[in-house]
Amino acid sequence: MLDALIEREYLYPNLTVVHATDASAEQLRVLEAAGSSLAVTPISEQRVGYGLTRFDQFALVSKQGLGIDGTSLAGSADMFATMRLASLTWSGGARSETAPDARSLLELATIGGAEVVGMASEIGTLSVGKRADLQIIRLDSLNLAGFGGGDPSALLVHSAHPSDVDTVIIGGRVVKIDGDLVDVDRPKLLQDAEGSARALTSRVAERD
Repeated sequence: MLDALIEREYLYPNLTVVHATDASAEQLRVLEAAGSSLAVTPISEQRVGYGLTRFDQFALVSKQGLGIDGTSLAGSADMFATMRLASLTWSGGARSETAPDARSLLELATIGGAEVVGMASEIGTLSVGKRADLQIIRLDSLNLAGFGGGDPSALLVHSAHPSDVDTVIIGGRVVKIDGDLVDVDRPKLLQDAEGSARALTSRVAERD
């Protein structure tokens, strides 16, 4: 598929390529020269058997972002698990515990993701003029205990879970506080989701 994009000269700055797991160095050089970006979704890519997603193999591409793809494949929209898998695949493939750069993985999950979808001027970092998007992580859970200070990147990549997110602010609006969603009817949300799943299954069964 990537060869087809290259041959037809379909690569351009606003194009984001996804699932380039086994892209060659030459393909990546052409993608970089075209100014295109790369979205990497290791959980879904490895689940469907595209191969091992190793970030050290994509160093030729400057515009990269870490993604989920879809919860039907990834199982959940857990960016902490995605960063952790990316780090472990990187160190395992390189046969080096110190090969992964936790700070770069955290950047791929934040500003990198914003860049590949063309929204870096609005989100991805805490900067004047951008949306006030913020997550506050609690450090009093057992899995995060003992942090001695300094750069928390490795702690977030290797130890944090969604349950550690205490507060979420999106566009300046608080949507989660003290670990609970704000103004969300959880029982109704679950009921609607289960009803939707049953309806989809029913329609598939009717077609069969």
